[in-house]
Amino acid sequence: MGNGSAICVETALPAAGDAAFEGHCRELRPRAYRFAAGMVPDRSRAEELLQEAYLRLYSARGRFAETADDIRRYLFRIVANLCLDELRRGKTGGEVLAAAAPLAREKFARQQGEPAAELERRERLAAVQRAVGELPADERAALLLREIEGQSYAQIAETLATTVSDVTNLIHRARSRFAELMRPWVEE
Repeated sequence: MGNGSAICVETALPAAGDAAFEGHCRELRPRAYRFAAGMVPDRSRAEELLQEAYLRLYSARGRFAETADDIRRYLFRIVANLCLDELRRGKTGGEVLAAAAPLAREKFARQQGEPAAELERRERLAAVQRAVGELPADERAALLLREIEGQSYAQIAETLATTVSDVTNLIHRARSRFAELMRPWVEE
């Protein structure tokens, strides 16, 4: 939330006595943001989608048991749907992850030892982000949920409202496409 003008919705929503719900929301936030940022290349838009997801999660209270697993499941389903809708509308789907450079800047500033190694690392990171960004939205979502969030195939199926068999196919296709896109980096 770089500009400071946005309100962190998940901290403002829970009323007194909702410490468990608030705690689960806070705990899930970094993971949910990482997923949204992986789906939508514009980080500020990913933050907006996450805030919308928290509003919807809060509005849906009472429709699910407020255990840590249920909150996670609901939140990731909402975030996935918002990101997929965003990509379907074409607002960010055709872009390459142009906002990838800021990820490497901080570490680059801290590392001053080997500029050539750092440059190669940054180029490889940008290539990975471009490759992920070029995957179809449903494959990207399944791959990020599996590889970054560590969700099981059953959890991914539930999040994406599909079957475990479809998730298996999505992840297989995503990994194959990703490997093909990264081939120039592997063959060096």
